[in-house]
Amino acid sequence: MSQTHSPLVDHVPGASTEDGSGFEGHQGLLVATARHYGRPLIEQSLVDEGGTGVIDGWSHTAITVTGPDAATWLNDLISQKVDAMTVGSSTHGLILDVQGRVEHAFGISAVADGTFLLDAPGDSDATALADFLSRMVFWSQVEVSTPELSLISVVNPDASPAADAGTGVPEGVSGLSGLSGGPADSVRYWTTRTLGGHPVTDVWVDTAGLAGCWDALVSAGAQPVGGWAADALRIRDRRPLLGIDTDERVIPHEVPGFIGGDTPSAHGATQLARADDGPTASAVHLNKGCYRGQETVSRVHNLGRPPRQLVVLQLDGSGQSLPEVGAAVLAGTRSVGRIGLTVQDADDGPVALALVKRQVIEKLAADRETGGHETPPLTVDSVDAAVDPDDVVVDNTVRPGRAAVDRLRGKI
Repeated sequence: MSQTHSPLVDHVPGASTEDGSGFEGHQGLLVATARHYGRPLIEQSLVDEGGTGVIDGWSHTAITVTGPDAATWLNDLISQKVDAMTVGSSTHGLILDVQGRVEHAFGISAVADGTFLLDAPGDSDATALADFLSRMVFWSQVEVSTPELSLISVVNPDASPAADAGTGVPEGVSGLSGLSGGPADSVRYWTTRTLGGHPVTDVWVDTAGLAGCWDALVSAGAQPVGGWAADALRIRDRRPLLGIDTDERVIPHEVPGFIGGDTPSAHGATQLARADDGPTASAVHLNKGCYRGQETVSRVHNLGRPPRQLVVLQLDGSGQSLPEVGAAVLAGTRSVGRIGLTVQDADDGPVALALVKRQVIEKLAADRETGGHETPPLTVDSVDAAVDPDDVVVDNTVRPGRAAVDRLRGKI
């Protein structure tokens, strides 16, 4: 992207890149699109009440991986298992460094035979990811490219598509489906996901046709929804933006959404891959072949627990200011974490994602169990804070590797 902000910021009436925080985000990620269209809290409420909204995804970049070896080659590089991924499916993946720290997080969709679309947030981060992937091609029959595409996300579309990803125009999206010519000709790929519990169809269009597709969707009844509301819904999902809601030390097990809990392997020991095993809904597949950083994932999963946990912080909004991104979370006078982007949620007021030491979560859980107050009050930049009760959860299960060691030592 050569422009510093989306063309829709200048095209759509009421579009504003200001939300009062003064924070431009990692590499200007947040101000690339409108933070709101004049009524940020109403925009979120509209979606929560089932209305159809459209979100400008200019800050996302499409990376395509194509070729006969695309599935097996990509599978060897990332945390997700995609070598048995079927056309129409979508999931998430990570690139880790050798120490298991998260370098890149992205969506993955199999949009056609031998073609994967990666949804990478940010221009510079996507460039770094595409450069890394290109350097790893070597002799494989794979091509990595970044086509001139822009993203429009349709929240609560009329109907969920029959499949999760594909080429051309998706069904069930008023303003695009059923058309020929005009805006429909600009649509190249579509994928699906959820945001804040709502179904989303992501429509990837030729950048030259971005405004036309947006106007077609709005004319069909969709309402513009800004980044402020979108971030509030993302925070509800505990989905962090790398470099904003996380630091350079974050590992997958510190982010529950990266590991997931929807498969038996999430609670058992890591195992060897099965050839026909498809991807998980999270970003890490615990049963697959080697990839960079896998040793850390397996060690934490089998033997221990992560040092920190990503949680939602609820903040006191009665003051004149809110915490800066990256500010320390304090328990009394002791630093116990760091906070990400603060957003005004339509129902919960100021909220943010934060990485907080696991011991603090355990103490909060103990306080709730006993009715005690052993944990000092939490503050961030002198603003009172509280961990969302849904995140005060402690995993007391014996790790599978630790149990095996204890059996060998006769402890159990």
